[in-house]
Amino acid sequence: MNWREWLAPEKIGFVAVGVVIGAIALIGVESACDADVAARTKPASVSPIGAPSREPAIDAELLRCAQLPIEEAGDPACKDLWAKERRRFLGDGEPAQPAEHAIDMFPSHRSPSDGASPKRARKSE
Repeated sequence: MNWREWLAPEKIGFVAVGVVIGAIALIGVESACDADVAARTKPASVSPIGAPSREPAIDAELLRCAQLPIEEAGDPACKDLWAKERRRFLGDGEPAQPAEHAIDMFPSHRSPSDGASPKRARKSE
């Protein structure tokens, strides 16, 4: 059958019903997927207005330095404050203490340091 036979005037009603059923099925599948996603996601916890925040308050001086215009970026108090915050966040530059023993990343795989030796491939005869 070619497309002209499908769109013949006597069959156009069947085509229209098929399109409507297809659209309803598509909407139903999409709604089911949306409901599944909504059921799997956890609602965001909303704290009541006026409840104390668990996040630390921003230091007023730090806030003032963050809001300075570019012309006043050379403020010595702010430079000292930024350096202090950088050291607090990044550390003082000393390397971390080495671990007492190395962590075995692949416990099921024996390494040569554990006494395992690589096996040589057999020569094909």
